[in-house]
Amino acid sequence: MTIKAIAAAAFGLGLALAPLTGASPARAEDITIGFTAALSGDFAAFGLNMRKGLDLALKELNAKGGPAYAIDAVDDRGEAREGVLIAQRFCSDSKIDVVMGYSFSSIALAAVPVFDQCKLPVLASAVTSPALSNASPYFRRNVLTDAVQGEMMGTYAAKTLGLKNIYVLNQQDDYGIGVAKAFSAAAGKDGAKIAGSESYMLGTKDFRTLLTKVRAAQPDAIFIGGFYTEAAKIAEQARGLGIKAQLLSTDGALNVELMKLGRSAVEGMIVYGMFDPSVATPATEAFLKAYQAAYNEAPSAWAALGYDAGMTLGAAVELAGKGGKVDRESLNAAFGKLKDVPGVTGPTTFLPSGDRNGALYFLTVKDGKFTLAPKQP
Repeated sequence: MTIKAIAAAAFGLGLALAPLTGASPARAEDITIGFTAALSGDFAAFGLNMRKGLDLALKELNAKGGPAYAIDAVDDRGEAREGVLIAQRFCSDSKIDVVMGYSFSSIALAAVPVFDQCKLPVLASAVTSPALSNASPYFRRNVLTDAVQGEMMGTYAAKTLGLKNIYVLNQQDDYGIGVAKAFSAAAGKDGAKIAGSESYMLGTKDFRTLLTKVRAAQPDAIFIGGFYTEAAKIAEQARGLGIKAQLLSTDGALNVELMKLGRSAVEGMIVYGMFDPSVATPATEAFLKAYQAAYNEAPSAWAALGYDAGMTLGAAVELAGKGGKVDRESLNAAFGKLKDVPGVTGPTTFLPSGDRNGALYFLTVKDGKFTLAPKQP
């Protein structure tokens, strides 16, 4: 899907602040969402932003009348063991109709078998591992996979930017490995040489030894397959070592914290994502205004995905209600039948794999803010 297609689909949104089409579902009971993500620690920004977007969507849905939406939120602290325990808790609570959130693919992967057993539908918004494709008929996500995003970025780097010699760095986990592998394959296919690759652990603070190897390879670009915390440190230390290569990174770095941590070192870095206020269309203006009014800040891509997940849930509840009782099974069936639900990140339709079709924006840091990169595919 092209950026123009996203804009056209978003135009049909009318923000999604407008009422969903069709009759209200015949259900008096509440819809209770089990929300889980890393809500504390170094990577809390993903989960907290998703929650803000979801809360805004639920406020709008509740204002319509009909079923009341409520959240039972639990911090998984970024630990797979916590993810399994939380999944077991949600499964055993008959009031939980659907599970949303998830910051880390590894935690979702650990929890999916639990949800599959109790037939509890999941709609995640920040987990991108290809291993989650076809993981369960009860698991869906409204964010693109690492394989899709990495491939798009690799093609963009080689074909659109014309980069010829790229060094790849990635965090040593499902996310970093998956996106780096897809990036390298696509960039290589389109004519770029992968000068070398290295991995690092989350939480690493000193990259100078690794970057000394990078400097010796004299790349014209460095792709950082990881989150904003390490991407900012890599940028600072690379510039400190005199490395002038173009810096590229992922949706994991698409966060205002990148600029706060990396300051001038991240100026010019190019990342990708499914939404950013700097490239919002007129049709998403109401969302931007509502979010700014609610939180006194601009929404991130994760907030937008959380918002769209909430509105997608509303559409699924409406559809399930037309057939009678809304419960876990009817909601899961409704998710599979949804087609082109309007949203600020584009329309949502789920593939049989549980994945979503979509497109990316390519953004650059300019004057301490994200803006649309001058070159787009």
